[in-house]
Amino acid sequence: MKKVFASLFISIATLSGCATSNYSVGTDFSVEKASEIVRGETTTTQLVSLLGEPYSKNVISQSQEKWMYFYSAGTAKAQSYIVSTDVKMTGTQKTLDVLIEDGIVVNYTFSQNNNPGTMSVN
Repeated sequence: MKKVFASLFISIATLSGCATSNYSVGTDFSVEKASEIVRGETTTTQLVSLLGEPYSKNVISQSQEKWMYFYSAGTAKAQSYIVSTDVKMTGTQKTLDVLIEDGIVVNYTFSQNNNPGTMSVN
């Protein structure tokens, strides 16, 4: 009987596990430099000098473009049990959306979030 319980305990222990992963998406950019953008004055050349190339560029019309600077980085820790998995995430995310018309910044929005979170899968 002791062998059965020992075998059962070993089986359960091997069916659970954990993993940690660091992630990074996009290129980090300076919030201070982003605050130097002036609506109606900053050119695309100046924008690239300040922040580098954007994460994405989208053409909206013949004279308008939307540039997005994006960066997300953090750690994800997963703990797997026999019937469920728990994932805990920590990190930060920054997004700068820039509307450009005829090569000049006409508007922009910036957001930054610390994104701790927990997710359970059963």
